[in-house]
Amino acid sequence: MASIVARGKAFSLVYRHNGKQIWEPFETRAEAKARKLEVEYEQSKGTFVPPNPETLEGFLTEYVKIYGETKWSHSTYSTNTGLIRNYINPIIGQWKMKDITARKMDAFFTSLKDQPAVPNRGDVSPGLVSDRNIHDINLLLSNAFDKAVAWEFIGKNPVTRNACPDRESKPREVWDPDTAKTALRECTNQTLLACMQLAISCSLRIGEITGLRWEFVSFGDVDNNFDDAVLQVDAQLQRISRKTYEALSRKEDQIKVIFPSLRENTKTMLVLKTLKTKSSERVVWIPPTTAAVLWQIKKYQDEMKSILGEEYQDYGLVIAHDNGRPIEGKIISDMLTQLCEDHELKPIEFHSLRHLSTTVKLLISKGDIKSVQGETGHAQARMVTDTYAHILDGNRRTMAKKFERSFYGEETEEKRPVAPIEQIIAQCLQNPDAVSLLKSIFAAQPA
Repeated sequence: MASIVARGKAFSLVYRHNGKQIWEPFETRAEAKARKLEVEYEQSKGTFVPPNPETLEGFLTEYVKIYGETKWSHSTYSTNTGLIRNYINPIIGQWKMKDITARKMDAFFTSLKDQPAVPNRGDVSPGLVSDRNIHDINLLLSNAFDKAVAWEFIGKNPVTRNACPDRESKPREVWDPDTAKTALRECTNQTLLACMQLAISCSLRIGEITGLRWEFVSFGDVDNNFDDAVLQVDAQLQRISRKTYEALSRKEDQIKVIFPSLRENTKTMLVLKTLKTKSSERVVWIPPTTAAVLWQIKKYQDEMKSILGEEYQDYGLVIAHDNGRPIEGKIISDMLTQLCEDHELKPIEFHSLRHLSTTVKLLISKGDIKSVQGETGHAQARMVTDTYAHILDGNRRTMAKKFERSFYGEETEEKRPVAPIEQIIAQCLQNPDAVSLLKSIFAAQPA
């Protein structure tokens, strides 16, 4: 049983939990009495969790240490710790865990919409915190408070979706096939051409392209138009912060290669690492046109090796500088931007080429989601359907028309009034444009 103890003008609620005596201070007896009823009720139901005086900032430090360093990838770790550092700790980090309620958290998410965004490197005026960032902060804190409940820091998760905007991404601009063919035809940079071909024909992500190694490429039957050429996707090129690498030292087995930095005391490092999910590891058949481009890349690299000798830094990369060092995705993206400007093509992001690839493959496979998922390396088939369902709308419209003809066809034809031919001709003769059209049609008929 809990009891209320008066101390001067203040009051304390005293009770025992798991053999420990707990004191909770209150300014009035009414507050202490209300809390006494709550404690006794929750203890009787077996749902009681003692209050924790720790601040949210202190809890999140422990959450990242115990959960984040174990579960998060390098990129997720950098993103989430950045959100905590920039938007959570400065605003609500000093809140006491025991005082956090759903109402206060909803107010926090509402206030974020008017907060200036923390600029990224190079940003001049980033504007306000985006809906996408607010959504990610909500997701991060929701997971964190789930752990707080499991660890008995609090009794209930106070994070709701009530004041959180949807994480809506702006639709990417995507080329149609004809524009893509024009871009490939106009591209004279062999490195960019190879990257574009791998994204369009093989559905590879930019990190998978720049991390592809020759040991995972087979040209098949070279003399027979590269028949059965295949590649295996098993790694990606990524730049990560050194702090993140040190914090996730237990995940060193995910790092295949650490490339030497060109400058000293850099805060980031370029690495070849494992893919985010096992489903991303896949074998992809290479169309002959793409295989031929890669064949030319291989011949050029062999020439550079013979010219540079020991100065050639051979990491076995398909996409590499003339000296063998890796080429980052940003450089490839800049090349694509320049190509668009030079030939007045609709500007797109490099990742849009993968969207184009998925679109074409869905259409030519007549919506074979599982086959396309195997090509793209999406973790779940649902990710393909959610992202690209609109592509099949044309097929669905065609299906509706076929259903109309098949099911309702005869009855509809019988019910549709048919004008006599004389009436149709009379109506046409009243329209000068129709008369001209008829004359041209008849003039074109063979004698």
